[in-house]
Amino acid sequence: EMQMKNTSLQMYFTDTEVGNYYSVSKGTIRRWIREGKFPRGKKLSSGSTRWLRSDIEEFDQTVLRLNEEVPAE
Repeated sequence: EMQMKNTSLQMYFTDTEVGNYYSVSKGTIRRWIREGKFPRGKKLSSGSTRWLRSDIEEFDQTVLRLNEEVPAE
């Protein structure tokens, strides 16, 4: 279920918003990045990071493909 209904036109998301989308904390998002599991996002001049909607959608597709390749028990 997409949590981004009211942000359908939004292109960039903060770590908090990305965490909300996946129902995890922003700390978990940061850990995923350190572990190489999640795209790094774009560093802004202010020092904050934003994720492109397309990066998030691409990640979702990758995860779905990986999950489909896991043989069912």
